[in-house]
Amino acid sequence: MKKNNLQNIILDNIDVKNKIQRISLEILEDNIDEKKIIFFGISDNGKIIAKRIITNINKISKINLDQINVNINNINDIKFDKNFNANKISLVIVSDVSYSAKTLQLVISKLINYNPSKIKTAVMINRDHSLFPVKINFSGLNLSTSVNEHVDVEVNRDNEFTVYLN
Repeated sequence: MKKNNLQNIILDNIDVKNKIQRISLEILEDNIDEKKIIFFGISDNGKIIAKRIITNINKISKINLDQINVNINNINDIKFDKNFNANKISLVIVSDVSYSAKTLQLVISKLINYNPSKIKTAVMINRDHSLFPVKINFSGLNLSTSVNEHVDVEVNRDNEFTVYLN
């Protein structure tokens, strides 16, 4: 993998904050009549993004918001960090980058058993290489890349994001 440098930055921390703010508003608009939304943050970056979305929505809405953290191991076993009731609740799965949409599909397949009112997906970067039947509902940036290119999302100690294309 190439070393990340200034020439291949596609989003800096300010860009990422703006993208998350826009995604937050789109999610709120899509769920304006809902009483509750549960966000499912995939891996470390998805958890941070989900938390920021919740913070943004809480500033302007009284909708009940909750966050569940999702961990997926090497054999695609999905674990949630706490118990939840999603019956007739709006769910949003949050990740940093959608490559093939496989991870999103795995989580959707598990969550469908909880009888939600709807399941939507939110990603910072949608690479448009979906191999699975998953629609990205909310994205910060749609990025058409070659399969040889790689998107790296780095988060520093202050939870500031930088996104690189290598």
